[in-house]
Amino acid sequence: MNLFYLAWKNLMLRPARFLFVVLLMSIAASLGLLILLVNEQFSQHLGKSSEHIDLILCSKGSPLQSVMCNVMYVDAPTGNISTNELKPFLNPKHPLIEQSIPISSGDSYEDYRIIGTTFEYFPFMQLKIGEGVFFENDFDAVLGSEVAKAQHLKVGDKIQSNHGLVKEDALHKHDQALTIKGILESSGTIKDRLIFTNISTYWSMHHDEVAEEEQEIHPHSENDSLQHTVNSKEDLNNSKGGAITALLLKFKVNNIQTLNFGRNINQNTGLMAVNPAIEISRLYEISGSASELFNIIGLILGVLATFAIIINLFQAFEERKIEMAIMRLGRAGKMYLFVLMMIEGLMISIIGILIAIIIAHGSLEIASGYFNLGEKFNISGRYFSKDEVKIIIGGLLIGAFSAAWPAVKAYKQDIHKVISSMN
Repeated sequence: MNLFYLAWKNLMLRPARFLFVVLLMSIAASLGLLILLVNEQFSQHLGKSSEHIDLILCSKGSPLQSVMCNVMYVDAPTGNISTNELKPFLNPKHPLIEQSIPISSGDSYEDYRIIGTTFEYFPFMQLKIGEGVFFENDFDAVLGSEVAKAQHLKVGDKIQSNHGLVKEDALHKHDQALTIKGILESSGTIKDRLIFTNISTYWSMHHDEVAEEEQEIHPHSENDSLQHTVNSKEDLNNSKGGAITALLLKFKVNNIQTLNFGRNINQNTGLMAVNPAIEISRLYEISGSASELFNIIGLILGVLATFAIIINLFQAFEERKIEMAIMRLGRAGKMYLFVLMMIEGLMISIIGILIAIIIAHGSLEIASGYFNLGEKFNISGRYFSKDEVKIIIGGLLIGAFSAAWPAVKAYKQDIHKVISSMN
C-alpha cells in the first residue's frame, strides 16, 4: 500500500485531534509570517521613502509628524514656512547642500495627496514619466501610476482638488480644476499614490492664505508670489514671496559640519530641522515592542504545536501497536513503520504551513484594504518574502522533530511482546 495514502488514512482516524494540531500549527506559523511580511514591507517603504533625504526643514512642531507628512505622506503638515527664510538653503553654491527639494502639501483628490514641488523632485526620487509630460504651467498635474489606474484617469482629463487630506473635505473644493499632463512610471513606492503639481499652483489655489501669511511676515510688502510660474528651484529662489510646507535636503558630504547643521538651525532660527533617520529609528522602537510580543506569542504557540504533534503521534502509535505488529508479521520492515510515522508528522506540518500562508497573506490583504495600509505604508498581502522559506523550513523541522520520538518507538517495537499481550 502507498505510504502517503496509509499515513493520511491513519491521521483521518481521529479527525478532531488532527484538526486541532493542524490549526495550532497554522496559527503559530501565520503569526510569524504576518510579522515578517509587515516588518519587511514597512522597512522597505521607510527605506525607499527616506534614502535620499538627510534633513527636513519645516515649521516648528513634532519631528515625527514632519517625517510622516513629508517623507511617508500619511500625516498633516506642521505648518508653512516662508520661502524668504529658505533662500540660503536654495543657493546652488551652498558649501554643504547638494540638493534641496521644496514640498507643499495639504490638498487631496479622492484621498490621494496632491504635492506641490519642482522639476528637481522627480530625478531626486528616481521617478520617470511613463505617459505625457511633466507639468509646465499652473494647474498642470502629474499622476502616480496607482492614482491613474484606480481612478481611471488619462492624460488630458481634469480633476477637482479638495482643500484637505481626507474625503470628508470634499465640500471644500478648489474653484480651478487640475489638468492631467502626465502619468509616472510605477516605482513600487508611496509616490505611485501621489499627484504632483508645481509650487505656484499651490499658491494660486491658496491665494488668500499666502497673502495673509506674507502680510504677517512682511506687513508693508507687496505679494508677487503669484505673478510667475514656479516649476524649478531657480524659479522658487527668484520668487519674492509665498510659502511651502518643507524643504528636503541632501548633503554633499557627511562630516562634523553636516552633523551640527540641523542643531544650529533648531537653536538659531525659527525653523525646525529633522533628521528622518533618527525619527524612523524611534518609530521602529515604538513598533518593535509589539513585534517582539507577537514573536513571543508565536514562539509559545510553536512550542505547544510541537508538543501537540508529539502527543498526537504517540497516542496514535499506542492505539495502533497491534496493527503495527501485524504489519511487521506481514513482512513490513522496521524502517517502513519509522518512515510511516515520519510522513504523518510531516503531513501535519505541511498542511499547517499551507493554511498559515493562506491565513497570513489573506488576513494582511483584508487588513490592508480595511485600514488603508497599502495607501499609507505600501503594505499588501500580495507581497511574498524570500524569508518565508525560513518559516516553512522551520515548520517542516518541527514536524520532523515531533514525529521522531513516536517513529523511533515504532522502529524499536517488540512484536513478540505485543502479540503475547493479546492473549
